[in-house]
Amino acid sequence: MTYNYRIYGYLRASTKEQDALRAKNQLVEFAKQSDLKISSFFVENESGAILNRPELFRLLEISQPDDIILVEQIRSYL
Repeated sequence: MTYNYRIYGYLRASTKEQDALRAKNQLVEFAKQSDLKISSFFVENESGAILNRPELFRLLEISQPDDIILVEQIRSYL
């Protein structure tokens, strides 16, 4: 079966001191378990409080309908 989509990983950390690549292994493992292959990763260190995210906008610019974007989310509980 032929699929007409690409899969991208988007990795972001909020500060320069944090490592945006920390979640890469988790996304790779998720893709592997789901029988998917990630075409490319987009990585940046930008705060979620600002809209200046050049890698995210570059990813959104090149993505096509039916493409998949994998994003890792960290939840904090109070």
